[in-house]
Amino acid sequence: MNSLKLYAVISRLGRLNYRAKIMVMAFLGTHIPLLAIIGWSAFNLSGDAGMLWGTLAVALVATLGGTGVTLFVLNQLLQPVLLTSRALRTYRQTRQLSPLPTNFTDEAGTLMADAALTLARLDASLVELETTDKATGLANRDKFVAALGRTLAAQTPAAVCVVRIANYLRLVTSYDQEHADRLASQLAMRLVALLPADTLAARVEGASFAFIRMGEEAENAGPALAAMLDELSKVIVVEGVEAMPALTGGVARSGVDGDAAAALLDGAIAAAVVTTAIKGVSVHSPAARQAVRERFELEQELRKGIENNQFVLHYQPVVDMLEGRSVGAEALIRWQHPERGMIPPAQFIPAAERSGMIDQIGLWVMQAACEQLGRWNAEGLEPLKLAINLSAGQFLDPRLRDIVSDVLNNSAVSPGQLEIELTESAAMVDHDYTRRTFGKLKDLGVSIAIDDFGTGYASMSQLRKLPFDKLKIDREFVANVDTTSESQAICNAMITLANGLGLKVLAEGTERPEEVRYLSERGCNLFQGYYFARPVSAAQFAETLHDVKLMAAAAMAPSPASLASSAMRDAG
Repeated sequence: MNSLKLYAVISRLGRLNYRAKIMVMAFLGTHIPLLAIIGWSAFNLSGDAGMLWGTLAVALVATLGGTGVTLFVLNQLLQPVLLTSRALRTYRQTRQLSPLPTNFTDEAGTLMADAALTLARLDASLVELETTDKATGLANRDKFVAALGRTLAAQTPAAVCVVRIANYLRLVTSYDQEHADRLASQLAMRLVALLPADTLAARVEGASFAFIRMGEEAENAGPALAAMLDELSKVIVVEGVEAMPALTGGVARSGVDGDAAAALLDGAIAAAVVTTAIKGVSVHSPAARQAVRERFELEQELRKGIENNQFVLHYQPVVDMLEGRSVGAEALIRWQHPERGMIPPAQFIPAAERSGMIDQIGLWVMQAACEQLGRWNAEGLEPLKLAINLSAGQFLDPRLRDIVSDVLNNSAVSPGQLEIELTESAAMVDHDYTRRTFGKLKDLGVSIAIDDFGTGYASMSQLRKLPFDKLKIDREFVANVDTTSESQAICNAMITLANGLGLKVLAEGTERPEEVRYLSERGCNLFQGYYFARPVSAAQFAETLHDVKLMAAAAMAPSPASLASSAMRDAG
């Protein structure tokens, strides 16, 4: 930067701007000949005063005239630099493009042309970055809202349609953001292919896409969106992994749900969020918006609950009918809310899963349950196997084995006393990963149970290859199994399958002795449900074990109907 040395010195001259500094330098430079003439004349013409003053007058007039012309020309030559400077400053401050000529070919001309071209390209790039979703190439929320605003301003009837990936966070948790974005990209291509060419599609949130139906098409937006969800929900393959997007839809209509673009879009998103049925579509309503608001408020309270240790564990006994007593328990979380009282998990676990807090809560459950089991051991309570549920996120944590090992060591609990429960659907997300992880946990000595069995999509061949210990028949099939032929067929098949694979089988949700008796006679020995005991606090658990024995004995006692039947046979 040696060429800037003189500039650096001159730039320090007072507070003059760049043009003024050049003018001052030019003025001083053009007056050097005048000063030279004055000096020469004063030395050589000192004896002739008339000649001296005449010479000085001519020199002064000529110098001032030449200086004026020089400064005028310099000022004009500086205009390209000044215009370029103002254009750059204006764009930086206001994002407005100032017109710069591009038809000049000298250095100053190419400076203006290059600056104009560079600013135009920069502005186009910034507009694209600010209005385009990087992962999918679709418009983003800002661009969509602006386009929707123009449509509404033209008084054109419009309906905003939103497609939401309900299992988007699970995809991010199960794999990573890149996998989820690639799935979103493929889904975006499908969506664009299903829409008319002139329809603007946008990714308005990480998990939500939107488009506008106008005119007469706005009237049947809901049924049309539902039909699209069938096509959009087909399996997507991302780097060899098959994923089926769980999609929900939402619709908000202008004139009915609002006339502000952003509010209309938010209404459609809210409708999609509260839709519970996969491939279902909801139309926005104040109730839907209120439901979304309540979900958000619940998540905020849930964060406070974690910070303030508002959670407690209850324990529900697991009964072995062969031994006639409780041989274990399942740890079940409860939220002791300071204002709402005891909140069951069904009311807050979905919020914990949506917000990503489920893993933190799950770790607390494991630690607290094992600590309690350690206390029961120290108190001399009959040895129990304690079951703990894992979330899908916890199960996919590569540190799971080490976490379980540390918890066991810190609580002085034998690995054989711990049973990890995982839902069938979570176990089947990645069969190879599940097999490896189950193997690591089994190496620790921990037992593994498949929960909610029968509600997922596991095949028999897949289950046979997994190293686990127990199947838990979902309460959906256990309820009224003694009188429902369909439930009987399903439960009988599950018990036969478990026995064939050398697995234990547990019926959960048993509420009637007839259910216990029916399943016991067909080879199911383990039970859990309200018939034996409801979930109770740790302090009440020991007292409950005696009642469990009485209920187990009562369940296997002959019923009055069977006694009457037997008496009739004897009499006959």
